[in-house]
Amino acid sequence: MIGKRLREARKAANMTQGELSIKAGLDDGSNSKISHYETERYQPHYKTVCLLASILDVPECYFYCRDESMAENILAIHKKNKRYHLSPTEINELERAEKQLEEATNTVKKLLSLRLDIEAADLLPGSLKP
Repeated sequence: MIGKRLREARKAANMTQGELSIKAGLDDGSNSKISHYETERYQPHYKTVCLLASILDVPECYFYCRDESMAENILAIHKKNKRYHLSPTEINELERAEKQLEEATNTVKKLLSLRLDIEAADLLPGSLKP
């Protein structure tokens, strides 16, 4: 686990090391275990990582991601999924529908523009008509 990620997630959740430690049932509220995890002096078991992830509302894979932009993307996807409570399949369907709606909107705009051009041509005097 990358300690920096744990620290970032904990601070984003507005929790102290002691508060997180108590919620996770790691010790009596002293910040020693969380501090050791954040400084990478010790590595928690995977079950502990999953528990911390659940408490801090981040996916456990976030704690193992070395690439900064990838870690940000992981959090963004997690938040998006959580916000709408959608499965990956539902998200794909929603994105596909969004794209279809955009295409339909563009088609309607083109048709309205064409209609306005036709109406404008009807208003022109006979000598100015194409």
